[in-house]
Amino acid sequence: MKRPTQLAFSLYELLVVLALVSIGTSLAIPSFAALQQKSEREALRNHLHASLNHARLQAVLNKTSVELCGTRDGATCGRDWSQGWRMQFMNAPGHVVQIQQHRSSTPLRWAGFDSRIRFHANGTSPSSNGRFFQCKGEKIAWQLILNRQGRVRLTSHQENLAEVHRCQG
Repeated sequence: MKRPTQLAFSLYELLVVLALVSIGTSLAIPSFAALQQKSEREALRNHLHASLNHARLQAVLNKTSVELCGTRDGATCGRDWSQGWRMQFMNAPGHVVQIQQHRSSTPLRWAGFDSRIRFHANGTSPSSNGRFFQCKGEKIAWQLILNRQGRVRLTSHQENLAEVHRCQG
């Protein structure tokens, strides 16, 4: 009687496939971690940019001054913007319009005249010009610059290279 042949992997073939899969995985995982960090940095930048524009818009629409400040707990203003920020009307300090909580492994830094940003009813921020930036090692990953007219812009790669001293030391 003729026996049917069995189709299966040998132990040798299985070990070769497992070795190839483990090598591929070990090469791919660091790339995914770098991609996730880049995505987190970009999300933080986009949320901050939108919040700054929203605060300016609220100041103009409501014809009042609006303040943005860094916060750790969402309840009080502080100098650290890394954990989040809050927006409130200056004529009603207890009335918080927006709280943005953000957890990031890399701190968000603010370099400006005051730790709080104020937009006046005409949309300007005369005493609040400065820059937000986030470092990636010893280099700047991105910068948002706020000028005295209240406009926010993203810097170019050349500008980031010129300001690299902010992340060193």
